[in-house]
Amino acid sequence: MINLSNKQLKKIVNVIVAIFAIVLFVKSFVIDTRQERLNRGLENIKEEEFQGVVIKKGFEKYNHNASMIYLNNESKFAIFGQFWSQIKIDDSIVKRKGETFFTIYRNNKMFVLDNREIIEACK
Repeated sequence: MINLSNKQLKKIVNVIVAIFAIVLFVKSFVIDTRQERLNRGLENIKEEEFQGVVIKKGFEKYNHNASMIYLNNESKFAIFGQFWSQIKIDDSIVKRKGETFFTIYRNNKMFVLDNREIIEACK
């Protein structure tokens, strides 16, 4: 049997509590927070609604260098970098409220880019 003084026992308990606190911090502020951010991002995307013809592609330096698409009706929207090369000037784009994807029309063809796929890949 191991005999420990009260001082040694206190140190062991403090180390165990510190390790538990660190694990709890990492779980709640890193792991859970990331999942919540991704879910909030998807909900924000669902709230967006726009349509128009692409007249310009650019980056907003004051907005963390976000990839932006500018439409002919003076609206703009941010896109994931994975979609940057897939959208061209003169494409028509439609994004309806409640959906996670937008539809691209180009040269009598249609294709869909789904933000959900990008967010799911981040999980």
